[in-house]
Amino acid sequence: MKKISILLSVCCLIALASCQKKNAPLFRGDYSFKTSGSVTLDEINAEDEPSTYTVSLPNEIGQLEISDLGNGKDSVLVVMNTMGGEVVVTHAFCKDNEIFLKDFTKNTLLFTGDSLTLKNDLRVHATGQMYEDNTLILNMIYEGEAETNERSFKVYGDNIRMAAIRN
Repeated sequence: MKKISILLSVCCLIALASCQKKNAPLFRGDYSFKTSGSVTLDEINAEDEPSTYTVSLPNEIGQLEISDLGNGKDSVLVVMNTMGGEVVVTHAFCKDNEIFLKDFTKNTLLFTGDSLTLKNDLRVHATGQMYEDNTLILNMIYEGEAETNERSFKVYGDNIRMAAIRN
């Protein structure tokens, strides 16, 4: 009888352990990433005909680290380190094979055909999905405003993708 109760206790412990959330560990790890896409610049407060530009973002490469916060929830810390650029830190929530990043600010350099160069902080909204347990695709939306040479632009892009491969 004692052996049966020990066996039942072990089975219960295994069952309880298997009920823990498995979403955050799916994403945890180090990745290499590349980001590409484009944004639209709409001139605001123009005296003449307002200009609109579609601008390709410079391809960014770097390292991405996703760490479990260890709080028993599916919250993770995301650190993006762009080569030759900035480091962005944000939190995210994982559910099944999807990740939802808390909105963050990113410093982005934009070039137009009119010799116009803009370097501004843009708000970024990002969600992603894991494929084959080692490829993370983030879909990003950039929003904000930019100013240069007394010209102001509204910036928007919703076709920005980050492909990250687990190292």
